[in-house]
Amino acid sequence: MIAAMVTACASILIAVMAYWLNHQGETRRSLRKARIEWVSSQLKDLYGPLLVLTETNEKAWSEYRRRYILSSGEGPAEIRLPELEEARWRTWVEAVFAPTAQKMREIITARGDLIIGGEMPPVVLEFCAHAATYDALLADWDGAVPSKSTLIRHPGNRFLSYVRESYGLLKAEQALLLKAAREAGRTHSINQHVEQNGRRSPSRYF
Repeated sequence: MIAAMVTACASILIAVMAYWLNHQGETRRSLRKARIEWVSSQLKDLYGPLLVLTETNEKAWSEYRRRYILSSGEGPAEIRLPELEEARWRTWVEAVFAPTAQKMREIITARGDLIIGGEMPPVVLEFCAHAATYDALLADWDGAVPSKSTLIRHPGNRFLSYVRESYGLLKAEQALLLKAAREAGRTHSINQHVEQNGRRSPSRYF
């Protein structure tokens, strides 16, 4: 009688522990899945597009500077641009720099909730302010300052470095999360296989 009660209690305890462990495993899997989805969204909807546009803009600016500015120096903003240089600069602003900056600002505005950390980085706000001033520059090109530059300067390499580093960190985290998910999935499958085989084995009941 006592042996039967001990056996019954042990069976109940094992069942409760199995349920608890399974529940904990499911919770971890759900949290891991949610994190994978969040990081993937950060990459796909924010930092991925930003990286492509930022790198494209940087390459375009470097080429423009190499061809048209480097030889003569950038000079102070008060110096009026020669007519030919102004026409060329306006073409690049209208066709390349302003549209790219506006696309990046739109992405940041639309998906700012995906920004890493608890608040918007100052360098991102600086870039958005710079992108916004293109509207004023293009709307009043003839009345703009002689250099035809934006009122708020581009934050430069700080913004490019931020986007590159953030994208790299998220890619590394995504890889680790996916690896952990695969390993957990294999462990879960093995445990299920063992449990099912154990249930079918008559030796458990004798």
